[in-house]
Amino acid sequence: MSLRLVLAYAAYRRWSLASFDVSSAYLYSPVKETVFVEPPLQFWPHLKGKALCLKKALYGMKQAGRCWWIFLSDILTWMGFTAIEVDQSLYIFRSGETFVAIWIHVDDGVVTSNSQAAMADFKQQLCAEVEIKWHDTVTRIVGLECAIGEGEVAIAQKRLTDDVLQAYPRTVIKTDLPLPILSETSLNTNNATVDGAAFHLVIGSLAYLVSGSRPDLAFTVNYLARHCMSPMAHHWGILDHLMGYLLKTRSYRLVLRRGDISLNLWSDAG
Repeated sequence: MSLRLVLAYAAYRRWSLASFDVSSAYLYSPVKETVFVEPPLQFWPHLKGKALCLKKALYGMKQAGRCWWIFLSDILTWMGFTAIEVDQSLYIFRSGETFVAIWIHVDDGVVTSNSQAAMADFKQQLCAEVEIKWHDTVTRIVGLECAIGEGEVAIAQKRLTDDVLQAYPRTVIKTDLPLPILSETSLNTNNATVDGAAFHLVIGSLAYLVSGSRPDLAFTVNYLARHCMSPMAHHWGILDHLMGYLLKTRSYRLVLRRGDISLNLWSDAG
């Protein structure tokens, strides 16, 4: 959600977007705990029978991710950024008229700003601390394919969509709606549980599509997710219908356009 917020706000303001990823991120992170490891004897046979005390985190350590997050957070704080209270993956910098927003996911990041000089300064300071690969646009981030246009950002997940459709174990027919018309009789049908593991796997993949670029799937996916542990035959039927809709709309994108920034809320009579 925070990533889409950053992309949408950049489109609204017509600000530049950039992305980066940190090379071998965990290896920069100091380890506060005392951790010993066996040395790789194929490289250092003379260390047989000895142990090494780690100064930096290694991939595979339980605390490596947290060590990296603390290290990166300290760097951003030193640069003058402040984490949003409700989402520690989003950092904001304000100084006079200058505004910079950074979204972080482990070692990947997206940056937007109203100042090219501020973005260049951030890049220079970050490069002084860690080795990064910098991209002057955002084309792909955490599985989302992004197309930056004039005053808009289009988000798609075509690769994941194709993978989900290809891996689906049942035959589907293209449909126009994500949810079929359900009768009370069909919902109350007392039938046996059918292949819960496969059902759970598909719903997990669809949930990631919902969180990225397909909010039109949200209601049906959320309904089916309630029955992941014990899906019945009619739940599989609903999932078949949803997959048929996904097959027909596989090229759909979520387009975030410049427009009215007002927030609207709708509610039913209840």
